[in-house]
Amino acid sequence: MQGTPVDIIDYDMGNLRSIANAMIEVDADVKLVRRADELRGGHLILPGVGAFGASMQNLRAQGMDHAILGHVSSGRPFLGICLGFQVMFEHGTEMGEHAGLGLFKGTVSRFVTSLHVPHVGWNTIRPVSGERFEHPLMRGTAAGAHVYFVHSFRAEATDPRDTLTVTGYDGDFVSGVAKDSMAGFQFHPEKSGHAGLGLLRGFLNWNP
Repeated sequence: MQGTPVDIIDYDMGNLRSIANAMIEVDADVKLVRRADELRGGHLILPGVGAFGASMQNLRAQGMDHAILGHVSSGRPFLGICLGFQVMFEHGTEMGEHAGLGLFKGTVSRFVTSLHVPHVGWNTIRPVSGERFEHPLMRGTAAGAHVYFVHSFRAEATDPRDTLTVTGYDGDFVSGVAKDSMAGFQFHPEKSGHAGLGLLRGFLNWNP
């Protein structure tokens, strides 16, 4: 039986193999795509490692920025991971000012902390309030679950209703967002063991 179609955008911003393998492990039918006409109309993932400005430049060059906006406007599930999470916001300040996709209100800027930057390694995620994650994407995920981070910049979401998870690193930062058919994680679920696979399975089964 063929799994749920999941397209992963290849825009020359990092190795896609780990996220592709993780989605295959949760029984997705995975396809790497570089053009809008390759999209199959199922679930869509924007991964990425690198700089905010370069990522937006590559997405625009491939016409994938408009493809993402069209996918989201149709109400189909979309997930941004790490750099893909960051460019979902309005602005990024890495090596200058850059416009993002504007799917969420807020700016992505460098950590201001005496702690080590980049923030690398395992850390916990928790809901903004309460003891449980209520969003269907997070069903089965425990508050305090450990996930894997690698980043020097963090999002400052301006609408608290969009915040899905927060993480502590010299104060709390937004580590996950969700709205309508969109979600994004600053951490790498594909590198986060059992908890990460649970989140990816939740995305695969998500039908907003």
